Amino acid sequence: MTIMKGGTASQGTPIGILMADGKIARIPGDVGNGFTYDFPVRFYTVKGATAARMIETTDYSLLEPFIEGARYLEAQGCQAITTSCGFLIAFQEQLAASVNIPVFTSALLQAPFVAQILPPNKKVGILTANSKTLDHKHFLGYGLTEDRIAVQGMEETKAFYPAFPGGSTSYVYEDVEADMIWAGRKLVSEHPDVGAIVCEGTNMAPFTPAVSRDTGLPIFDIITLIRLVASGLMRGLTSPFKNQLTGGDTGSPPAWGRKPSDL
Repeated sequence: MTIMKGGTASQGTPIGILMADGKIARIPGDVGNGFTYDFPVRFYTVKGATAARMIETTDYSLLEPFIEGARYLEAQGCQAITTSCGFLIAFQEQLAASVNIPVFTSALLQAPFVAQILPPNKKVGILTANSKTLDHKHFLGYGLTEDRIAVQGMEETKAFYPAFPGGSTSYVYEDVEADMIWAGRKLVSEHPDVGAIVCEGTNMAPFTPAVSRDTGLPIFDIITLIRLVASGLMRGLTSPFKNQLTGGDTGSPPAWGRKPSDL
C-alpha cells in the first residue's frame, strides 16, 4: 500500500523565487522569466522591494516582507528559495533562519567556492550592478579574501544601468550586451590574474554566455546557482545510470513537498 502525503498547498515546484517589485523586461535567461528553467518555479513579488531600495542602499525594513514571502513559498511546496537581487545576500542569514528549507539569496554565494577551485594566484572577478554600494563583507570567507577579488561595476553604463537598476520597462538587447562585454573586458584588462567571473546581478544571466566567450573565462551567475541547487533537490527523480529526470527507478512516488521525516 502506497500512502500519498501532502502537507503543502501544492507540490512540484522545487524552486521559489522572491521577486523585486518592478516591471523591467525579463527575457528568457533572466531569473524572472519562467522560460529560463527546464523545471517548474514559483514567483512571489515582494511589494515595495524596488531596485533602488536594494541596490542603492540596503533597506533593512524590507527584511520582514522578504521573510513573509519566503514563508509563503515554503507553504506552497517550494523546496528551496532564491531571490532576484544579488544584493540580498545581506539578508542571507535571516532568511535562511526563517524557513525550514534551503535559501540561497545571491549568486555571490558562489564566490568562495570559485576561489577554492582556482589556483591560489588567481582572483575571482565580480561583476556587479553597483560597485560603489556592494558590501564585500557579505560574501568574503571560506578561502575568499579581499585580495583575491577584483570588482567591476555597471553603474556608469549607458544601457545596462538604466535598464535594470533604473527600472526601465524596455531596453535594446544589443546595447545591454555591449555593456556587459565592455565590463568583462575592463575587468580582465585591469586584472589579468582573474581566473573566473561571478556575476552579482541577476539580470546579467542572459548576457553571461557572451561575456564568457569574449573573455575566455568560466562565468557563474544566479542561473548556474539555481540549476546547481535544483539538481540536488531533484536528484531522487533521476535515473541512477543516465542522470536524466525520470521520476526515479525505485518505483516509489516522487516526494515533492514532503519533508524527509514524512517519508
